[in-house]
Amino acid sequence: MSYDQIFAISAQGMDVEKLRVDIVANNIANQHTVLGANGKHFQPMRVLSQAIAFENYLQAPNASQGGIQNIELVEEQVSPNREYHPGHPAADAKGFVTYPGVNTIDEMTTMLKASRAYEANVKLLGVAKTMALQALSIGEER
Repeated sequence: MSYDQIFAISAQGMDVEKLRVDIVANNIANQHTVLGANGKHFQPMRVLSQAIAFENYLQAPNASQGGIQNIELVEEQVSPNREYHPGHPAADAKGFVTYPGVNTIDEMTTMLKASRAYEANVKLLGVAKTMALQALSIGEER
């Protein structure tokens, strides 16, 4: 496996984790929206990614640029939260307001995992760079 392939795999991993953090931030930002511009309730999103098995990647390394095979944004099927706010303009006849079913703890946990995975990919880039530089210095005269 060449260094270019290692860098490409790590870069794709960082792209996926950045997208995951962006989606979590969007979910948290919209957790108190009542209705969207389209008149529907906000649905939290999730990033689903599928990695290429390492054995398959070694058999056909030129078939793909990196280690991520599929990335999808899917709506979570969660029930909305109902809170009692009788003075709110969007309250129903019983005084309840319907908010998106965003769970802040789950979102923050996902954000923490994504940031750790991003950090691991950055460290992998650093290690690969160090290995490449050391390989180049093997033939140097001292």
